[in-house]
Amino acid sequence: MITGEFGMNREKERNSSYELMRIVSMFLIVLYHVILHGKMIENCENAGLKILLELIKFFTLVHVNSFILVTGYFQINSKFNQKKLWSLIGSNWFYRLVILVLFSIFEIVNLDKVTMVMEGFPINLNEYWFFKNYLLLYCLVPFINKGILSMNKKTFQKMIIVMFIVFSIVPAVTGGEFFFNNGFSLYQFIFLYILGAYLRKYPIDKSYIFKIMSKNMYKIVLFTIFFVCLISNYVLYSYADSISWINSGFKTISNYIRWTSENYSCPFVIIQSIVYFLYFGTLDFKSKFINKIASLTFGIYLIHDNNFMRRNIYIWLKIDNGPIYSYNFIIYMLIIAIVIFVACMLIEFIRQTCCKKIQNLKFIQIIKDKYYNYIRNISFINDNNIE
Repeated sequence: MITGEFGMNREKERNSSYELMRIVSMFLIVLYHVILHGKMIENCENAGLKILLELIKFFTLVHVNSFILVTGYFQINSKFNQKKLWSLIGSNWFYRLVILVLFSIFEIVNLDKVTMVMEGFPINLNEYWFFKNYLLLYCLVPFINKGILSMNKKTFQKMIIVMFIVFSIVPAVTGGEFFFNNGFSLYQFIFLYILGAYLRKYPIDKSYIFKIMSKNMYKIVLFTIFFVCLISNYVLYSYADSISWINSGFKTISNYIRWTSENYSCPFVIIQSIVYFLYFGTLDFKSKFINKIASLTFGIYLIHDNNFMRRNIYIWLKIDNGPIYSYNFIIYMLIIAIVIFVACMLIEFIRQTCCKKIQNLKFIQIIKDKYYNYIRNISFINDNNIE
């Protein structure tokens, strides 16, 4: 997901296009949370404004999928790195602990001692659903990679088709009744990781149908597919609402469609995510500034989507504050999303700077070296794909 955090700190090997994608995707996550957790659509009393807000929400749905796609894209050629794993856990624990302590001191939350201890435990898988799934995915990556690298292209394609049918089409058609997947699951992450790995091994822009196109035409095609999927998904979503009143059968169908349309596992959203990812792949530039900002995005997620923060931040910023009528609220929404993004980014920058200074202390280096030397000498951990 993020340079220096999610197993992709190889700045010298690639341009900054996917770093830019991570920044854009994290901003879309913040914007999505402002709309969702700020209850903007529920509070909207203007029909036209409500449609606009829904379209913006549907536009942002590619954010989570894109992070997993880019992880598969780069991690397929990388080794499992314990340092990155501990970095993930450490960042998560730091923000949970700091926010918990601050909110307790200022009496924003009142928790008993047992809950305080549970909340302050280094690994809490009841918070940050994305982090939980990503952590588990990262631990499985060495084994997934071995399977992927042993396949030929045809077998790889068949597997992706089957996974798309099982994890996306079937839940969409059955409304999750036959096989449940709303995109928040570990198997969804594994599917997207494998899909990202396929895009690295067999680039789509090198296939015959796209190879004959100019770069600009290729971008236009991707852009068109993205918005056709977006509009199609939203039209189905809106149409489902209009038929729900006919009878109980139509109401069930309506519920299926509306449930599917808003999920990360929705077929339209999967396709949107792929072309969104591919579009950034058409860019070719290098920027240390972009790479640095991208390295801060995980902290932005951990701060603003913390359980305690989420319950209060949108009330403090007067987003979840009653009926919404004016289109001017769109401007306010964007400003709030930018403020949250920038403020959290600066906090994460300070944290990373302080952590680097602490890690450079001599006694910390000695402890780390002894730990990793010990781990390397354990036979069942010592593997070519693990470092």
